[in-house]
Amino acid sequence: MVLFMLGALLSISVLAVFILGFFLQRRSRELLRLQTNLSKVELDLAKEVDKKNIQNNEVAALKNRIETNILNDALTGLPSRQIFTDRLQQVLHQSARYNMAFAILFLNLDRFKIINDTLGLNAGDEILKEAAVRMQSSIRQLDSLARFGGDEFVFILTQLAKPETAVYVAQRLLETIAQPFHIQDQDVFITASIGIAIYPNDGDNSDVLLKNADNALHQAKRHGSNNYQFYQKEMYNLSRRELILNSSLRSKAIYRELQVYYQPQLNVEMKKIISMEAILQWQHPDFGHVPQEEFFPLAEATGIIVPIGDWLLRTACQQFKKWQSLTVFPQYLAVKISARQLESPHFAFTVSQILQELQLHPSVLMLEISEMMLYAKTGMIEKSLHMLKHLGIQIGLSDFGTGKLALQDLRSFPISYLKIAGALVKEIGNKETGAIIQMIIALGNTLGLRVIAEGVENEDQKRLLIHAGCILMQGSYFSSPILAQDYSDIFEKNII
Repeated sequence: MVLFMLGALLSISVLAVFILGFFLQRRSRELLRLQTNLSKVELDLAKEVDKKNIQNNEVAALKNRIETNILNDALTGLPSRQIFTDRLQQVLHQSARYNMAFAILFLNLDRFKIINDTLGLNAGDEILKEAAVRMQSSIRQLDSLARFGGDEFVFILTQLAKPETAVYVAQRLLETIAQPFHIQDQDVFITASIGIAIYPNDGDNSDVLLKNADNALHQAKRHGSNNYQFYQKEMYNLSRRELILNSSLRSKAIYRELQVYYQPQLNVEMKKIISMEAILQWQHPDFGHVPQEEFFPLAEATGIIVPIGDWLLRTACQQFKKWQSLTVFPQYLAVKISARQLESPHFAFTVSQILQELQLHPSVLMLEISEMMLYAKTGMIEKSLHMLKHLGIQIGLSDFGTGKLALQDLRSFPISYLKIAGALVKEIGNKETGAIIQMIIALGNTLGLRVIAEGVENEDQKRLLIHAGCILMQGSYFSSPILAQDYSDIFEKNII
C-alpha cells in the first residue's frame, strides 16, 4: 500500500514537472515572440524617425528655397522685387529725415525679344545673368539693384549730392551693356534704354517715383536705343498719347489713316533721279501727323509692324508699277523694312509673291534695314536677308556710320549699298565727321557697294559730298517726300 502510494506520488510529481516544463517552454516562446515583435517595433519606429527627419530636412530645404526665391531673383541672384520695395521704403524715410536726394533708374534692354526669338531662351538667360553682373559692378555698394522681370532692371542711387550724379551712372551702365556678349561661340551686341526719376522733385512716395521712372524709360525708347531720359512732368500726357496711339494701331481704321510719301534718290553727276524711297506717314484723327520715329517703335513692340510693313511694301510696289507705264520713271524703288518682318520665316515668300503678282523684276526693289538690326546677328534675320538676295533683291544698310558694326560683320551680310546717316551728313563741315564720311565712301568702293548720302539739306553739304566722292544723294535740298500724284512735278522742276 505504501509502495502504491509512493508510486502514485512519483507519477504525479513527474506529470507536474512535465506540465511545468511545457508551460515554461510555451512562456519562453511567447517571450521570444514578444522580444521579436518589440525589436520589429523599435526598428519600425527608428525608420519612422529617420523618415520624419528626412521630411523635416526636405521641408526646411523647401522653405529655404522659397525664402531664397522671395528674397532673390532665381535667374540673376539679384534682390527680388519685394526686397527692393522694402529697401526703397527705407531710403525714402532716411532721405526725408536727412533731406537728401536719391534717384530711381529703370533700365530695359533694347530689342531683347529678338535674342530670345532667334538664339533661344537659354541664350537670353545667359545675357541677363551677364548683364546683371556688369550692372552690379557699375554701382556703389550703398546703391541697390533688382530685376523686376523679363529684361527690366531697377536701381536706387542713394545720397545724391546733385542729380548729375545719376547721369554718370546711367552713362556707365549704357557703356557696359554695349560691350559684346560672347554667347554660343559668337559676339552678340545689345544696347539699353534708361529712365530716371529724382526724389523729391519727381515724387515723394515709391509708387509715384517708380511710375515716373517708367514713363521716362518709355520716353528714352521713343528717342531710339542706347540713351537715357529724365522724367519730365509733361510725360504724363505723352504716356496717355502712347496708350491712344497703341489702341489706334490695332484698329481696322489704321490703313485709312496711313499715307505713303515718296522721296527721290538722285545721281547728281548724271542729274538723274534713279530711285524713289517709300516713306510711311500717319495722319491720326486726334493728334495729326505722327512722326515715324514715334509710331514705328510702338508698332514693332506690338508686332503690328509686320502687317503694316507688308501693306507699305505692296502699296509702294503697286505705285511703282503704275510709274513704269509713264515715259519717265525711276529705275528702283526703296522701302524700309523692320526687324520683325525679317524675323518671319515667310517674309521672303511674301516679297516674292508681291513681285510676281505685279510682274515686277526683283532687281528693281531696294529693301533697307538699319545698322542696329544687324547687331544681334540673329539667325533668322541673316537667313531672310540671304533669301532676299538670292531672289535678286537689293539690300541697303541705312543710318550707316552711327553704330559699331564691325567690318567682318558687314562682309558676312548680303549688302548691296550703304546709306550714310543724315546725322553725319549734317556735320560734314566738321573735319572729323568729314573724314568719317570719306572712310565710309572708301569702304563702299573697296567692297563694291554703292554709297548714298541721306539728309542732304544745302548746297555746301552737296558740294562736300561730291568732293568726297559721293554722287548718290537724297534729302530736302532736292525734294521733300511727296505724294504719288505729285510725282510728275519733280521731273518738270530742276531739282538737282
